[in-house]
Amino acid sequence: MITGAASGIGRALVEKLAKDNSILAVDIANEGLELLQKMFPKLTVLHIDLLVEGAEVEVMKKAYALWDRVDMYFANAGFGTYGHWHEVQEENFQDIFRINVTIPFLTAKALKKAQSSPFRLIVTASAVSYWTVPGYSVYSASKAAMHQLAEGIRAEGDGDWLTLVYPASTDTSFFAKAGKEIPKAYPVQSAEKVAEYMIRGVAKNKKYIYPSTLFRLALLVNRWIPLIKPLYTLFEQRKFQSWSNRSTSKKLVP
Repeated sequence: MITGAASGIGRALVEKLAKDNSILAVDIANEGLELLQKMFPKLTVLHIDLLVEGAEVEVMKKAYALWDRVDMYFANAGFGTYGHWHEVQEENFQDIFRINVTIPFLTAKALKKAQSSPFRLIVTASAVSYWTVPGYSVYSASKAAMHQLAEGIRAEGDGDWLTLVYPASTDTSFFAKAGKEIPKAYPVQSAEKVAEYMIRGVAKNKKYIYPSTLFRLALLVNRWIPLIKPLYTLFEQRKFQSWSNRSTSKKLVP
């Protein structure tokens, strides 16, 4: 099962896995799902908005109508907004946390309850789980919450079935949806490269997957030389301030 399957990392996963696997591709974008189904006629698709109450139940019903078990569930659907934290509306705040935290949480509970056979839940978290990027305060908070939820599950002696993936910025439609003309946080990877790392990591039952070697290295070095993170934050702050100034100027034009 792959959510957020119609574009970006989700689509890359479908393209790499559909030949040899039975897949249920889930997304809100019906047109994207139709294109995937033309590419892979054996693919099963489900057009649904995961923000709608009870949507996660419908997804699981569809899965168990197809199969007697789910081997792998890629909880990849997610989104965020870019801008000043105080400009984020409460409704958007709740939606971001629902899609990035609540849906994976409910999915984990459903899989644990429904299956006695082994499964793996792979959640697309983010590098911002560790390092917040200016402009993504709410998105970063949601990904950090998912990271800590996973750590809590493991601390309880559970979670051998759980994998979290921490991509750096990925060149997908995420940025277009997050806001107009927003800067991309460094470094930027392709969705195909992230999907490759994910598939290799899942094959080894890894609990943590870091598709960006540069980010992984920065995390390790920063433990010994705690200057990298502050310098990176300063770098991204300048980009955020530049974007903010441009946005303000456009608003002032009569």
